[in-house]
Amino acid sequence: MKQFLLMLVAIALTLILLIPAVLGQIIRHLITDRALPDLWWDIAIGLDQLGGAVLYGEPDWTVSSRTFYLRSRGNRYAAMFERLINAFFGKDHCEIAYDNEFGVKQ
Repeated sequence: MKQFLLMLVAIALTLILLIPAVLGQIIRHLITDRALPDLWWDIAIGLDQLGGAVLYGEPDWTVSSRTFYLRSRGNRYAAMFERLINAFFGKDHCEIAYDNEFGVKQ
């Protein structure tokens, strides 16, 4: 019960601080002449890693790379989830995400 309450507090704080944090990052990017697409990419990776933490308990993995890893070790549920992810993001998305994250084929 205590862990559940801590998770709810963490989610609430994240939602409360999200808008000011994103606005602050946009202002910082405008001041430093850094491209805004870099910011959106960083945010997308962060959200993807949040998904990895929530779904798999692995905060340093993205959902796609962890799904590929589990599927490659014979997890049938991961195989079904990988087909779904690849249907939305393109052929071999999960494998490419794994390779990019761990430098396998770069």
